[in-house]
Amino acid sequence: MTLAQRLALLQGKNNNAREGQDRTGKPGSDLAGDSSTPASLPSEPAAVSLMERLKRLHGSSDGSRNTSGRTKLSDIEVARHLRGDVIAPGLIQVIQAIPLASWHGRVAFSELACSPLAALGLQDEASIGGLLFLDTETTGLAGGTGTLPFMVCLARIQGEEIQLGQWILTGFAGEAALLETVFTWIKPSAHLVSYNGKSFDVPLLITRYRLVRQTHPFADKPHIDLLHLTRRACGHGWDDCRLQTAEQRLLGFRREDDFPSHLIPQAWSEFVRGGAVQPLAAIAEHNRRDVLSLAALLAMLARIYAEPGHEAAHALKVAEIHVRRGHAQHAIEHLTNSAGDLDEAALLFLAKLHRMQRQDAQALAIWHQLRQNNCVAGIEALAKYHEHVTRDLGVALELAEKLLSLQPARDLHAKRRDRLRQRLARPKA
Repeated sequence: MTLAQRLALLQGKNNNAREGQDRTGKPGSDLAGDSSTPASLPSEPAAVSLMERLKRLHGSSDGSRNTSGRTKLSDIEVARHLRGDVIAPGLIQVIQAIPLASWHGRVAFSELACSPLAALGLQDEASIGGLLFLDTETTGLAGGTGTLPFMVCLARIQGEEIQLGQWILTGFAGEAALLETVFTWIKPSAHLVSYNGKSFDVPLLITRYRLVRQTHPFADKPHIDLLHLTRRACGHGWDDCRLQTAEQRLLGFRREDDFPSHLIPQAWSEFVRGGAVQPLAAIAEHNRRDVLSLAALLAMLARIYAEPGHEAAHALKVAEIHVRRGHAQHAIEHLTNSAGDLDEAALLFLAKLHRMQRQDAQALAIWHQLRQNNCVAGIEALAKYHEHVTRDLGVALELAEKLLSLQPARDLHAKRRDRLRQRLARPKA
């Protein structure tokens, strides 16, 4: 049976059912006096519009079902509870001023004024007035078009204060206004500072700008992601590199009564459906702490990258970053003044840097130290140096035989030994 035939058959059955209902008052009944057929349910009045029926199903005019049994607070009431202002339907703005003299754990925000930002890769002329700290709270961590940033917090330094702005959605209708407002903060800033913002916050916000057909403010915007700087310099030996872990280990800051991050999406969803406003206030406080931690962490990391010998720093990782930036001498200072003993990898890298800087005496001293510990890489570097630089083939052969005794199966060591023997066996000119 073709699809057209099946549709015609179904249409015929529906017509027969309507005719039976017209004759008997009961759908599908052939006899008016058949008491075995239950009475039909009252039909919807013709005047009831589709929109009204949808409102009845969902229980509210904005399409969100109120499952809490409470009456949803108005935006004005929510703003009063959050100590903010309603600046657009569905959007609340909270502005705060934090004195730079305030402390965050064991770091004062005033340290930002003298922080060596160039140690973090910024230009020498970069000023703290051009920094903008960013953090968002979202309806999930998946990203993409299905994730909504319902709370955005930004902070910038103005005079002797940190000006902190926070924008909170009370429903989906306020998203466009939120994006328009934060644009005015982000666009004029010189550098963006975040924690994992390169991978999550900024791509998510760019997606939301595109969905509402607005131009995003992130084009060619320099971005300092503190997660990467923290992981490279200090993440060794940590169980994880979450922001709260960095707060405790580097800033000495511990949160009390903090709202659990994994419950944030659910809490906002329940609030939108008529839930209590108290969880939203707790989320806002969590969000503000995140942004203030960014400011304190930036000052601490600038100190770690600029000052050799910091106890929290992994000297080799910091040195490698300075070399990539073209600051080999600064890398040498970090390794030489390390707070702890350097392992073999760090000593080999330090010797390599000395050699690059034509500081052969320092490099030789490190290689001889490694030779005493039977470090194959150190002995090999020493053998190459004597073969190709000092041309002392006898010492080079002695080192090659030492390498072969440590690693008999390495063909490279055997080839080096044989080559040196042949060169020594040649008659002198």
